[in-house]
Amino acid sequence: MSLPPNVSTVGELKAAGYQHRTLRAEIRENLLAKLRAGEDPWPGLHGLDQTVIPQVERALIAGHDIVLLGERGQGKTRLLRSLVALLDDWIPIVAGSELREDPFAPITDATRERAEKESDGLAVDWVTRDDRYAEKLATPDTSVADLIGDIDPMRVAEGRRLGDPETIHYGLIPRSNRGIVAINELPDLAERIQVSMLNVMEEKDVQIRGYMLRLPLDVLVVASANPEDYTNRGRIITPLKDRFGAEIRTHYPLALEDEIAVIRQEANLVAEVPDILLEILARYTRSLRESSAVNQRAGVSARFAIAGAETIAAGALHRATVRGEEEAVARLVDVESAVEVLGGKIEFESGEEGREWDILEYTLRIS
Repeated sequence: MSLPPNVSTVGELKAAGYQHRTLRAEIRENLLAKLRAGEDPWPGLHGLDQTVIPQVERALIAGHDIVLLGERGQGKTRLLRSLVALLDDWIPIVAGSELREDPFAPITDATRERAEKESDGLAVDWVTRDDRYAEKLATPDTSVADLIGDIDPMRVAEGRRLGDPETIHYGLIPRSNRGIVAINELPDLAERIQVSMLNVMEEKDVQIRGYMLRLPLDVLVVASANPEDYTNRGRIITPLKDRFGAEIRTHYPLALEDEIAVIRQEANLVAEVPDILLEILARYTRSLRESSAVNQRAGVSARFAIAGAETIAAGALHRATVRGEEEAVARLVDVESAVEVLGGKIEFESGEEGREWDILEYTLRIS
């Protein structure tokens, strides 16, 4: 990544020709520029280019917040993290701004006062694109303070009055102003925590313990959810679903070659694994996804095949080391031995108790 521009004040920023633009405009323009240039904005994502990716691109062009629905191991998190590539390398912020405010469009009263007082001498810092992506795994113990903010007792103790906005310690979403917030497993958030996100996403105000601040936050909220969590273990409350402009369903690779490409790309292989063994492993995974004995609501993650390939390679290296062989190359027998340690990654239907290993072995034979 290039070095930040040699600009340290608002005056220099004006002279350099900088213009304010919103986060959604930035993402839209950068995405369209990549598409015009024939560049793939989504490297490393296999089997989604004709289905999921066009939907994501249309949502980003429209400026929508996005929630991805899909079983585990379908590349949802990888897709969300790929959004970072659509951000500018660097953006200017008001030096010392807690909310990374644009020097040309400050959003807090304190920063507006600074900008008016210091004018072209207002100090500017630079933030890299990687620092503009924040990721939060939704857990039941996540609090409103984590996402939105809370009163900072230390600032009150310093003598500020309780109604002063400066007493607020902002949470993840406000601090991600001019950036992307990704929330994994969104349905696992308690419903009252989801409620706290409503005003931030739509009305652009922050409500904390009786405070209500109008902050025109410039944040793109993206999330992932498993369909079984979406309906059973937890749910996304209806008003929050309504805030997301796009709800996109992901899937496992449809073509065998894409399944193999995912394994080859993600697996850390310590020995040579011939393509034919990876194909067997890919076919085995796809057969399990079609088996009536396997709980398909939970899915069969791509991590199953990835872990299988890594175990096959480890078995080959172990054998070569024990036998003193110069090259470690996986064999067909290593596939069966790998299956023995992969059973914990599969959830079976309740009526199949006690038959798990028989099902795994039978499915391997017919794959």
